[in-house]
Amino acid sequence: MRRNFAAVLKDAKINIKDEYSRLYAIFYDKYLTDNGSNFSIYDLIEASFSSFWFRGTCVSLEDFNETYDFFFEEQPQNFNIDYLVSFCEYVYNLTMGYMNCNNAYGSFFNVQKILEQVSRVIDKIGYMQSSEEGLIIFVEKNQAAISVAEIVPKEISYKMISYNHHTYRGDLENKRETLVKLAYYLEPKESVLSGMDNQFKNDLFYLFNNLGLRHNNLDSEGKKYKEFVAKMSREELEHWYDEM
Repeated sequence: MRRNFAAVLKDAKINIKDEYSRLYAIFYDKYLTDNGSNFSIYDLIEASFSSFWFRGTCVSLEDFNETYDFFFEEQPQNFNIDYLVSFCEYVYNLTMGYMNCNNAYGSFFNVQKILEQVSRVIDKIGYMQSSEEGLIIFVEKNQAAISVAEIVPKEISYKMISYNHHTYRGDLENKRETLVKLAYYLEPKESVLSGMDNQFKNDLFYLFNNLGLRHNNLDSEGKKYKEFVAKMSREELEHWYDEM
């Protein structure tokens, strides 16, 4: 029986709550500087946030947090792996923003410490770093997705890597968009796929054409209607998207 991700981490004796607590302390605890002042990494980021390129129209870090609902508690009640990964992304991107704005590589009790700690945690829990337009996300390591990303066009590669990002769970529209892009990329290569494994190619394109991706299989009045697909729950449909 396939073990879920939480079970794998438990077997590896990784306590994600402890990892979160360590990161939280490094990010929010105040440190004594050379001039006798006490600052946390969060304080430094807050002071220079107006210079961050990704702040949009937000006028302060507090405004940014409220706009995008970035609130992390020291002792969260509803804690899971996604909470930890979200915090890692928040800390990493804000710290990188501070360092880039202030040319602060190596300054103030070495802010690289928090970046190194995030990287260690991410690797330890079996995730990997990906980026788009200068921002960092962390996704589950998936060798199949990595292999695909290395050979498909650039506009698809990021979609393949980010498909496993926790914010995509339940987001059928984004998953559908990724699979449609992949289907159109593979379509001109059907003969090559047939030569490699014709049954696999037939099965794959059957899924592409019958699960509401390239055709409307849900409209009972349409020519492509598939009753078994129309009756699927969102959870069932997402399962088959993930299998694809």
